[in-house]
Amino acid sequence: MEKPQIIITTVKRGDEITYPKKGNHLRIHFEVFRPNGEKIETTKDADHPFEFQIGVDDVIPGLQQILYKMTIGEKVKAEIPPQFAYQREGLTGIIPGNEKLIMEIELISITF
Repeated sequence: MEKPQIIITTVKRGDEITYPKKGNHLRIHFEVFRPNGEKIETTKDADHPFEFQIGVDDVIPGLQQILYKMTIGEKVKAEIPPQFAYQREGLTGIIPGNEKLIMEIELISITF
């Protein structure tokens, strides 16, 4: 059986120097879509970036894995298998169990 993987496509390159490390505070914009294209969540409509501490705060594992590979200013589109998202349980009333997510992510800033 093939091991599930996160598929990442670079939309815009970042500075290619500054990567986040565990404990850094990040500001990101993101949009989350179901495989059928339905938008589930976005930070862009209100222009209010999501802020959190990577490796410490509770976000889906796939998002953390992607962000560790990004640099400031980078934008990516990613296909996240359920094993790295909401798994078998899903997110009640929003995401069915065992559903992959499509995310568009922009790393705005890192505070060390």
